[in-house]
Amino acid sequence: MRASVLAAVVLAVGCGAPQAEPDNRPRMKQVAAAWEGSAALKQWREGFHPLDRQQWKPPEGFHSEQDQDAYAAQSFVLRTELPATPPPATAIRWPDGSGSGDGGGTTLTLSLQTAAETYRELDRGPDGEPALAVTDVRFGEIAVRTSRGPARVPAWLFTVDGYETPLARIAVAPQELPKAPVEPLDTFGEGTAPLLSYTATPDAADLTVRAGHGSCDGGVAVDVLEGADTVVLAGRIVADAEPGTSCDAAMRVETVLVTLARPLGARLVIDAATGEPLG
Repeated sequence: MRASVLAAVVLAVGCGAPQAEPDNRPRMKQVAAAWEGSAALKQWREGFHPLDRQQWKPPEGFHSEQDQDAYAAQSFVLRTELPATPPPATAIRWPDGSGSGDGGGTTLTLSLQTAAETYRELDRGPDGEPALAVTDVRFGEIAVRTSRGPARVPAWLFTVDGYETPLARIAVAPQELPKAPVEPLDTFGEGTAPLLSYTATPDAADLTVRAGHGSCDGGVAVDVLEGADTVVLAGRIVADAEPGTSCDAAMRVETVLVTLARPLGARLVIDAATGEPLG
């Protein structure tokens, strides 16, 4: 979600007067009609477009606040030689039943970045600051959520001194995102709740949706409109908070379970407010 759009929605769910529940159906139908059968949908379903941010989360946690700050600042120091040869031609692989949506697996081979190119994107912190030391680099693959379902993707794996779990970065050269066939809402009505992300598996009908709301309301509901190739979601505030609730300007995050009429499969999940795929 673009920052300006998210900010507008956050203002709509902030503390204040009671919010009216919006009727999301007209907007959801507009978004679904724009996406179904569109060139943008074809691009999203035939290209490689990751839905997750590349975040490193060591299972044991960061060893110190200094390490966590160095990671946030993208501050690294290289204490090994980067592989000089280009990575081997390796395809992105979607398992059977996902990716193509036709019951069979599918692959896609794209240009790959070298270890040096990937490391330059990783290490962007200022020199002289506390840094995490990279002690080894190898080529491998990782599991990634994409607009076509979960995939195994070529990646560079950076060993960080003191940590068992390597820091992985996708080795595929970035792809240009298709332009959404519908514009985002210019204004957001009272009672609108911003959608932040979702998790799901293609063979399941349940989606776990993260949505935001203010501290002076009673929570969030997520409306659903299912199509042949899309699932459009819209968030709304469901009720006012209990009397006496402590109120501030912070956005609260709530997890909402959404059950579809059939498994998600290769359908694209779209945010009705932004008109764009939801990560």
